[in-house]
Amino acid sequence: MISEEIKNNLSKVFKNLIDPVNLILDKDNSQLSNNIKELLEEISNLSEKINYLEENLYCIGKPCIAINSTKDFGIRYMGMPSGGEFKTFIDAILMVSKNEYDLSERTVEILEMLDKPVEVKVFITKSCGWCPLVLKKMYSFAMASDYIKTYAIDCHDFQNLALEYNVSTVPKVVINDKIEFVGFKEENDILGHIMSAGM
Repeated sequence: MISEEIKNNLSKVFKNLIDPVNLILDKDNSQLSNNIKELLEEISNLSEKINYLEENLYCIGKPCIAINSTKDFGIRYMGMPSGGEFKTFIDAILMVSKNEYDLSERTVEILEMLDKPVEVKVFITKSCGWCPLVLKKMYSFAMASDYIKTYAIDCHDFQNLALEYNVSTVPKVVINDKIEFVGFKEENDILGHIMSAGM
């Protein structure tokens, strides 16, 4: 599924991993699930620090992937991480392993005031130019707070959810089913939306 050239490149990238990473798949009986399983197993075979597991993740749909390390950072991916989203998925593995995320100290301090669950849905497509940037930022928010869980939702693989949330343009971000916006927003704006949704 992954070309030998990409496997060689990933093997080099994965030498930078610090903490072990678990790629956990909550699968159903679909061909999509089988394809995702094959991809995750190939990725896990490229490093001793990456483990492939199957568990019930209680996601909002299946198939759903969690990227965990020493803890559950609330990072979820629904769909096949391929095309333009493959690099974002690999970047998320690195983020989790290194416990590194892209937020200012001020944002992290404010997030500490959050005391209620916040569920973020990021609707994406594999050909969207802005999606990786927005998803990485929303994953960063999930990593910085135990109360935030961020789902990437592939609109092609989950057309029913895309219809339910009236997705016509991506990336579309929905926070606690109360606040939504389309496209890239500044970190401070996103923080305001998260804090409002979590109050």
